[in-house]
Amino acid sequence: MTVDLHHLLAPYTLDALEADERSRFEAHLASCEQCRSELGGFQATAARLGEAESVTPPAGLRERVISLASTTSQEHPVVTALSSRSRARQALPRLILAAAVAAAVVGIGGFVLERQRAEDLRVERAEMTAVLTADDATMKVRGAEGGGTVRVIASAERDAAVVVGAALPDLDEDHTYQVWHMEDGEPTSVGMLGDGPGMLYVAGIEGAEAYAVSVEPAGGSAKPTTEPIAATPM
Repeated sequence: MTVDLHHLLAPYTLDALEADERSRFEAHLASCEQCRSELGGFQATAARLGEAESVTPPAGLRERVISLASTTSQEHPVVTALSSRSRARQALPRLILAAAVAAAVVGIGGFVLERQRAEDLRVERAEMTAVLTADDATMKVRGAEGGGTVRVIASAERDAAVVVGAALPDLDEDHTYQVWHMEDGEPTSVGMLGDGPGMLYVAGIEGAEAYAVSVEPAGGSAKPTTEPIAATPM
């Protein structure tokens, strides 16, 4: 079976090619200006996904917890002769300890959230790779208004796709590229590509007629507020 080498750009970026395919694509890359121009955008997204490979605790977290535990005053037993002390004074050491523990928990909580984000990215990368290397993967390409292309690599077997915005112009911080699942002429948001080139994993592609990309306010919109810059058919 003959494979269009342009289709291998995304899996090449994710290091998902076999050795022979990688060699063939790298030879193609040397002579293909289009693939070379789009490679940077793919690599930027792959770098974000690569953050899932390793996450380290926040700097100094262990030392802060140990320091808080060793320097925080503990409550001493209250003997009968001192039982007339106010409740507020008796409670003060407990409040100090509670505040110290709360500070430590904030640091640990941030680490847990970062670990969860890393796990999400790891799963996303694995899902993308599965689609890009699926035996039944197909790719459709449309040029985007203003520059760049929007590619949809889809696998019916996995009922999923990867939408790739390659070489799209960078937007300002108040705008984002949003992707829409088009079915019976109705758009449903499936997520954001970001403010420049990017890749987005999309699950549940059955029934989609196309995937469109529009420029929306940062954070996305419930419905498109601008005309699509590209609508790539399935």
